[in-house]
Amino acid sequence: MNPLNIILILIGAAFLIVILDPIFRRARLIEFGGVIASLAFTATLIILAIEAAAGATARTVIFGPDSPLTASLKLDALSIYLSMIFSGLGLMASIYSIRYMLFDVEHLPLDDLLWTRRRELGFDRYYALLLTLVAGMIGVTMANDFFTLYVFWELMAISSYSLVAFRKWSWEAVEAGFKYLVMSTLGSLAALLGIALLYGLAGSLRFDAVRAAVFGGNIAATFSLAMIVIGFGVTAAIVPFHSWLPDAHSAAPTPIVVLSGVVIKTGVYAILWSMFRVFGPATYGFGPILIGLGILTMSFANIAALMQTDIKRFLAYSSIANIGYIVMGLGLAAHILKAHPSEIGPAALALAGVLLHVLNHALGKGLSFLSAGCYIIRTGSREIGSLEGVGPRMPITTASLGVGLLNLAGVPPLSGFWSKLLIISAGLGVPSDNLMLAATIIFILNSILAAGGYLWLLQRLAFKRPGSSGAYGEIKEAPPLMLAPLIILAAACIMVTLMLNPILQFIQNILEVIM
Repeated sequence: MNPLNIILILIGAAFLIVILDPIFRRARLIEFGGVIASLAFTATLIILAIEAAAGATARTVIFGPDSPLTASLKLDALSIYLSMIFSGLGLMASIYSIRYMLFDVEHLPLDDLLWTRRRELGFDRYYALLLTLVAGMIGVTMANDFFTLYVFWELMAISSYSLVAFRKWSWEAVEAGFKYLVMSTLGSLAALLGIALLYGLAGSLRFDAVRAAVFGGNIAATFSLAMIVIGFGVTAAIVPFHSWLPDAHSAAPTPIVVLSGVVIKTGVYAILWSMFRVFGPATYGFGPILIGLGILTMSFANIAALMQTDIKRFLAYSSIANIGYIVMGLGLAAHILKAHPSEIGPAALALAGVLLHVLNHALGKGLSFLSAGCYIIRTGSREIGSLEGVGPRMPITTASLGVGLLNLAGVPPLSGFWSKLLIISAGLGVPSDNLMLAATIIFILNSILAAGGYLWLLQRLAFKRPGSSGAYGEIKEAPPLMLAPLIILAAACIMVTLMLNPILQFIQNILEVIM
């Protein structure tokens, strides 16, 4: 199938929602945009699943006459894998939003003012932005040249800015959106500078042409790589470029936070593809730098998470820490391929652990954020102290949160344990390498610290007696439409564990694309 068709389904659905919005408003069907978005995500997910089952044969589609700036798309195992994650979480977010977003207007009087205010609040554009955000993320993974990648990157970025600041009547959301806009724009400009330098070196932005031009290694190419890592590292929330993420995750609507959690994976993808498929770790010795950034990111974020009193900020810093695990895994693989080229096995283990952890974190963190959103809607508070003991009143939400947090903590036999074990095994794969050994020990200590934080949060919400501010006698379980994505994601965490072997076999196909 032409990869462009997958993107067109989502963009077409976004235009359809905007065109049909006047009809929805006259019929007072405020939730119908969510239905269209859910159908579009379902269609893309089915198409991608069929492609994956068929063997994910790599193919490239070029649009227009061949020139240095010709747009081209690819469809390979890696783009299918990530696109399925993006589409799946987009589907969960759209279903969750159908009921969740009504809480922003249900306090208004049930007359024509409701629909006037609804338009002022921007609900007619919410699902269109949700669709274009996921379309941009999928486009980034399917781009076959830096020009196309950057176009879809900007589509993703503009959509995410708007959604973070969606509640424009809230100063917190406006401030967070503006901070995200400024930092991400600076990052995009840094990446654009790196891409422009590559165009000067190669005379083309096609990945294969750029790879041939930078193969021998030179100062200009090294500087270009540094700009690309810094630029995409801002969106990936690598420390010290992370400060936008806790504010954005706190202020954005909960379904958007779920997708923002995978937006950072898009930054990781751009770094991974640039380093491993374009520049090559054997030529450019960036492994130790990535290992250092990964250690800094995970250590800072895990400590910062334990200092948070806001549940969404706690989970946001946890996301940064998991990016640290992923970046360190990439660094281990790059370092092995450079310093120990005969040890292909440990490098493959590191990359397999990274790819599996991307899936585990997307499922576990998406589930945790959606569960937190249910608590916040029912209690009206994000403060962990105010949420103590709410668990028994919302048993389905709490059970789902438990699955997500235990998966993130890496408690065996859940799949979160196996992705971390693969990275640790890679780090111990060359016992004579002191850098890898030290990094692996720090990785293990951070994993233990993070697991303690997750269990601490679960204990306070599920088992601790309500504090003085916690009068939960009137609180009831979240609405069914909000519970459905929680149950699906919790089941997905368990199914990934049960189907670990076929998933690792598919990841093996991805490694053939990367290495």
